[in-house]
Amino acid sequence: MPTLAPAGAVPPPQASVALDDSATAAQIAALLPLTVTFHDRMGTAALAQLPTPLPADHAAPMNEYRAGDVAYVTAEQSIVVFLTDGSAVPDHGLTLLGHLTTGLDELVDCGRDCTLELTLGSRT
Repeated sequence: MPTLAPAGAVPPPQASVALDDSATAAQIAALLPLTVTFHDRMGTAALAQLPTPLPADHAAPMNEYRAGDVAYVTAEQSIVVFLTDGSAVPDHGLTLLGHLTTGLDELVDCGRDCTLELTLGSRT
């Protein structure tokens, strides 16, 4: 009797990020494409642990953000994607990396943990 093979895993949705011109952004560019799982932060942001810490020396602190901004959270060695516009970012060593050009809807509609493949995008 033939055995049915399990169906292949469905690849995660992709999100493209246009990176800024900074040393920290260059470090994450070297990791892309990268599959990470984002965790919701009360509907305003999604956070994902990175496999390795990034240097954030001499980075300008973030005071405001807009939906789709991607930043590095030094204290947690994670990246955060902001789902809404806002200000008064807490002083956790946030370094702006760039902005999502695709995939923001995937995170906004997620509701819980979402796995995405981050790829390198270009600024429009």
